[in-house]
Order: sequence, then C-alpha cells, then structure tokens
Amino acid sequence: MGDLTSLTTIDYSSLFFEVFTILMGLKAVMALMEWVTAKLGIEVKWTRKQREEHALLMKTSQNLNELQEKLNQYAAHSDHRDNEICRDIQKLTDMFLDKEIEDWRWKILDFSSGLSNGRRYNRESFDHIFRTYDTYEKVLMENQMDNGLIEETIKYIRKKYQECMDEGRI
Repeated sequence: MGDLTSLTTIDYSSLFFEVFTILMGLKAVMALMEWVTAKLGIEVKWTRKQREEHALLMKTSQNLNELQEKLNQYAAHSDHRDNEICRDIQKLTDMFLDKEIEDWRWKILDFSSGLSNGRRYNRESFDHIFRTYDTYEKVLMENQMDNGLIEETIKYIRKKYQECMDEGRI
C-alpha cells in the first residue's frame, strides 16, 4: 500500500524534464560520435547506411531526370507525327473530294450526252441527276470551289426534261 501512495506523490513534471534531458544528452553524444567518426574516417554501420541512402536518393533523382528528358523527346516526336498524320488525312480527304466531284461531273455530262444523242430516260433518272447536281453544288459551295461548265449542262438537262414533260414522254 505504501508503494501506491508513493506513486501518487511523484512529481510528473520533473520526471518529464529528466527524461527529456536524458534524451537530449543521448542526441548530443550521438552527434559527437558521428563527428569523431567522420574526422577519423571510421565508418560505422549507421553512417554507412546514411551514405548508401543518400547515394540511392541521388541515383533515383538522376534516373527521374533521364526519364523526364526521354518523355519530353517522345512527346515532341509524337506531336510531329500527329502533325504528319493530320496533313496526310487532309491530303486523302482532298483527293477523295476531288474524285467525288469528278465522278458527279462525269455522271452529269454523260447523262447530258445521252440526252443529246437521243437516248430516252425515265423520271427517276432525271430525278437522280437533279439530286446528284444538288449534292455536287452543295459540296462545291461548302468547299468554296467553282462549278465550271456543268451549269450549262444542267440547264440543257432541265430544258430536255421540260420538253419530255410537255410531250408526255415521262
């Protein structure tokens, strides 16, 4: 019972101060030992571990810098390739558009040629050519291109269509 009462009379603030002082003293002793071993060139286990950790940290930093440089090179190369791909796609789009326009133009011209040579067409054929011409004109306007000679040809086709309608052939 006397032991329990003696525990209640302990001055905890002075105990805390004493423990803190002991720890500070140990820290000072450790710093002094580190300084002495560094001056004498003696390597102890914990200084060797610190040195190895520092070397590992430096190597990791160097590797990260190299990786960042490679990433920047790959990004620049990727941007260059993206630009090349965009140019190639634009070329293909232009080529496709030119081919489509030429196909529509030849289709209209062939239809007109058939009409002028006396070939007979039905209403669906005329409607198809008029729709083809409308598509042709729309694509030309969207791409700011000129029509060329097809305007006169479509006038001729419309005139022949009207004649066929008036004569009752369609």
